[in-house]
Order: sequence, then structure tokens, then C-alpha cells
Amino acid sequence: MRKLISQTKIPIARYVVNPYIGCGHGCKYCYAQFIGPFKNMNGIWGRDVYVKLNAVEVFERELYRARGTILFSSVCDPYQPVERKYQITRKLLEIALNHYRTVHVLTKSSLVLRDLDILKNKAVSVTITITTDDDRVRKVLEPGASSIEERIETVKKLKEAGVDVSVFAGPILPMNPEKLAGKLAKFVDKISFDRMNYPWFVEQIYRKYGWSEWLIEDKVSEVVEVFRKFFDVE
Repeated sequence: MRKLISQTKIPIARYVVNPYIGCGHGCKYCYAQFIGPFKNMNGIWGRDVYVKLNAVEVFERELYRARGTILFSSVCDPYQPVERKYQITRKLLEIALNHYRTVHVLTKSSLVLRDLDILKNKAVSVTITITTDDDRVRKVLEPGASSIEERIETVKKLKEAGVDVSVFAGPILPMNPEKLAGKLAKFVDKISFDRMNYPWFVEQIYRKYGWSEWLIEDKVSEVVEVFRKFFDVE
């Protein structure tokens, strides 16, 4: 692997780093299984993950050019299960912070709490993705990811540790929005949303479980309106 740091158009950062190709969370709706490097790997999404073993070496070589916030990550979860073994995300975060870079971590894994010692830094912000309040939905659509209760507890612990933490409800999955918003409002005041960008990925699954109405744009709007009762939503 020759290149690790890429420029991004994602509003929250100028650069992005993906320590892995593929993701063990295996989210059924994820665009990264069809768009990006994984599509050329002939792997099975959710099972096969390619570890960038020389990531530290490449990162140290490229970092001098990256002047701006670095996002971890966009087409994989930086704290997916293999991170427990390889600790590449942790190593890269340490390097970035030692070189006075600002970083933003986007994850749906409670494993992020392992690195509280380095995340308690004013140059760090963390967003936890929480897409539903119903763990039965999570098991179907995000089978390898942390449970919903684990994620909410992760938000709580990050907040208690003084980490700048927010929540991303994207894509909005079948949920009880009043219930989820009530739980999250105890711990965060920042939340953002996204719709299902590629609904045809999951259309058959939604039909099977009777969730088809959740693919309709009006349903997304209904959820956001409920959250407005608890949060200032743009």
C-alpha cells in the first residue's frame, strides 16, 4: 500500500484515512462494498478485511502534507473487530496527535473506549453512529457492530471523560425516534442525520421484515421532526 491519506469532500474534515479495506461490521446498506477499493478485492463483505500492515510507515511519510482535520474513517470503521488485534487506528491516532493534527473519529464500535487515554485530547472529536434504538434491527442490518446499548453507553463514557462527542443517525433505520432521542439527549447535544443513500441494497431485506415504509423519504422527515423536540437540528 503506497498511499494512505486522501483529501475528502466530507464537510467535517479535509483529509481521510482508512486503515483497513473492508469492514467486519458487515452493514448491509454500506456503499463501501460496491464503491471504493473493496469492490476490486473479490472478498465477501463483512467477512474479509484487508489490513494495511505498512500503514504506520506510509502515514508518517505523508503526514507532513496533511494540514487540516483528518477523519478516521470513511469506507471502513476504524474500530472494527480486527482493530482489537492490529491496533493500527490507535497507532495512527498517536502519530497524528504527536504531530499536532486535529482528528475526527467516526465509529459505531464500543472498542473506541479502549483508546480513551489518547482520545481525551482537545484536538480530538468523536462521532458515534447510532442508527436505531432496536437491537433486533441492528442484528439484521449491522450484524457485526456493537449493540445499540453498548453504543449509547459508549457515548455516555466519552462524555464523562470530557471527549467532544456527538451522534450520527445515518442512515436512519427502523426505530422508535422518541425513545432514541430521549436516551441520547441525556448525553449529547449534537446529532446529525442521513437517509438511506442506496435503498436498493436493502430493499429485499426491508420487504422481508415489513420495514418498506422506512425507505420512503417522508418517513425520514418524520424522524427528524421528532428529534427536533430534543435537539437543535439543522
